Amino acid sequence: MSAPARPPEGRAPSPAQFWMLLRLAPRGQLLALLGLMLLCGLTEGIGLVLLVPVLDGLGGAAGPRAAGGVGGWFQAISQHGSLAFWLAVFLLLVVLRSAAQFGRDRLGQHVQHHLVDALRARCFAALLAAEWRWLTGRRSSEHASLLLTDVSRVGVGLHYGLQLLAGLAAMAANLAAASLLSLPLTGIALASGALVFVALRGQRRHALSLGQGLMGANRAMHGQVQENLAGMRLAKTLGIEAGFLRQFEDSAAALRRQVLRFGISNGLSQACFQVSGAILLVGYLAIGLWWGTPVPVLLTLVLVFSRLIPQFMAAHQQLHHWLHAMPVWQQTQVLLEECRLHAEPAAQASRPFAAERVIEVRGVRVLHGERERPALDGVSLALPVRSTTAVMGASGAGKSTLADVLAGLVAPDQGQLLVDGQEISGAARHAWRAQVAYVPQDAFLFHDTIRANLLCAAPQASEDDLARALERAAAGFVAQLPQGLDTVVGDGGVRLSGGERQRIALARALLRRPSLLILDEATSALDMENERRIRHAIEQLHGDLTVLIIGHRIATLEHADQVAVLEHGRVKACGTWREIAPASTTGITS
Repeated sequence: MSAPARPPEGRAPSPAQFWMLLRLAPRGQLLALLGLMLLCGLTEGIGLVLLVPVLDGLGGAAGPRAAGGVGGWFQAISQHGSLAFWLAVFLLLVVLRSAAQFGRDRLGQHVQHHLVDALRARCFAALLAAEWRWLTGRRSSEHASLLLTDVSRVGVGLHYGLQLLAGLAAMAANLAAASLLSLPLTGIALASGALVFVALRGQRRHALSLGQGLMGANRAMHGQVQENLAGMRLAKTLGIEAGFLRQFEDSAAALRRQVLRFGISNGLSQACFQVSGAILLVGYLAIGLWWGTPVPVLLTLVLVFSRLIPQFMAAHQQLHHWLHAMPVWQQTQVLLEECRLHAEPAAQASRPFAAERVIEVRGVRVLHGERERPALDGVSLALPVRSTTAVMGASGAGKSTLADVLAGLVAPDQGQLLVDGQEISGAARHAWRAQVAYVPQDAFLFHDTIRANLLCAAPQASEDDLARALERAAAGFVAQLPQGLDTVVGDGGVRLSGGERQRIALARALLRRPSLLILDEATSALDMENERRIRHAIEQLHGDLTVLIIGHRIATLEHADQVAVLEHGRVKACGTWREIAPASTTGITS
């Protein structure tokens, strides 16, 4: 299996990536948002231009008439209205712009959160559709970090990207207004702003690098927290709580350092902009006085540039934040592409597989990751319908991998899974999995009630169905609990014993009424009495459904119709227990 791809280190995202992200947003809302941004920019530019006739009305008409090529235009609009009229128009534009800004900001937040939810759902759906074998080779804490934290940072990056677009629209309007007043001074302002932007390109590269570092620190923190919470029992039994705390504090400190570094970088670029902006504004004023620019025009230019410089500074800060968030967006794209490459064939509507004669594997070979030795190497095994088959072997012999193949979780690299002679491959694996119930060694329960944990396998099950499944799984203890079926089991079923968790998992599997029931060391955590009860329950299933038991207990093997012995990924022997017992002693317990 190829190593997972990684985003290129330190490479600045292209504008195409921003538009690719925007395509995830609702089109109608996005177009409305862009329209409001344009309206905000236009109203600001027009409002600033209208200050000239206002100032002209206050100080006489000499100024605008001497303003050069556009003086005639200013003189014309000054003669078509009184000072009160132009003040009213100016105030109306301010009100209109404020309303447009409110709508823009509110719609921008809605688009941002809608996109985050859509991206989260898209990533989670891609993980759900990926091959189980590929998922087991990934670290779940990295997926949790991306879904919970990193995708939110993509939303923050989008927010700043949209703010950047809005700022550029306002800057364009201000520059247009300034060019009407003095084209030479506007050219000087553009050139000087471009020089400052180029001078700070190192800060932008640094922001991208810091974004990659923060992503790594977040993932390390999630992994540390997940492992420490899962290992809390171990920490208490070994008395290593202090070590766990040190690891947590180290991860938190690494995360804090990354956040502080970005804050310092952001503050440094902001300080540089403030100093350079003040210098440039004084320079523009000096040049305007030296050129003899009329006072009303010069005052309006000073106002325009005093607004333009903070907007330019804000645009750079927004770009800074956008670049800081983009490594996460790149990594999200990598995950989606990897999921696509390792996706299961899409489920298709088909008739359920109802095994009537035999379930079998033929010549199955499965190789995990980069291991040289295959987990299964040419395994062939037939499970007659409504019979019980036991599989035994030393640890690492391939028993669980065989169970995964029979359950349709893992597609073999070579060989076939067949039901009544029909190959189960591609999209057909989805339909077959609906006929299989799997009880693994480490039974998983949701942090919910016992009832909810049972109903997730059969949502339409009645109370009688639940009671019957619990009885068949020797889980009579549920009726003795104060809350009964409504007892909350805790994270992973932590409020139940290991044996109780496995019995609930077995009841859940039986409630599914499967064609094939797979028990992977399902009785390993039970005491002798409960194991006897479950073994008796399994014996009662004989003739009703096909059962595959992975185990080592002699009592289990003796009552199986056939026993298969795996060794180094191959079937060493297969037959009744009496036939293979003399030559099969590895891993067997009484």
